[in-house]
Amino acid sequence: MYRLPTQFDASASRQDLAAAGGGSTSTTCSSCVVTLLGTSVLSAVVLGKLDPVTPTAAGSDAHATTDTVDTGTGVRDPAPAQTNTPTAPATGLSRTGRVLLGLFALPLAAIGGSMFMGISNPLFGLFVAVGLYVGLYALVYERSGRSLGRGIGIGIALLLGLFAVGALEMMLWLSVMK
Repeated sequence: MYRLPTQFDASASRQDLAAAGGGSTSTTCSSCVVTLLGTSVLSAVVLGKLDPVTPTAAGSDAHATTDTVDTGTGVRDPAPAQTNTPTAPATGLSRTGRVLLGLFALPLAAIGGSMFMGISNPLFGLFVAVGLYVGLYALVYERSGRSLGRGIGIGIALLLGLFAVGALEMMLWLSVMK
């Protein structure tokens, strides 16, 4: 007959199943929170340094000077009007707005994704969360007068970096458990 171990039996300890190698779940969770906060701060720094670009004139001949010819009649022609090409003002978000969007990009994506996870299925919620995160970058880059594709690429790169750091963190925790 096999006797099942009790919680007081020291030989039946299963430390390999404990979170963080015998540590508490709060230790593991706090390190994940630090990683997520680091990602949010990195997003805020990336978006905060993004100054709006003002569009330039199509050609450099816009400010060409005209030569006046003196006809000797004593009547002067009025000075030629300066033709400045109008430039549209940069309508990007303010620096504070960009920093706040960077800080809250990950929580906003998580909230949006979790709403769809509850309504539909987890995979669809994950797609929504990734789409929201990358979409925020695309919005800020597009509003700053930069390439929409560059914003999408940087958003995806930061998400991949987050996943890589998270995987590295999990490998470190698992190596401590042995």
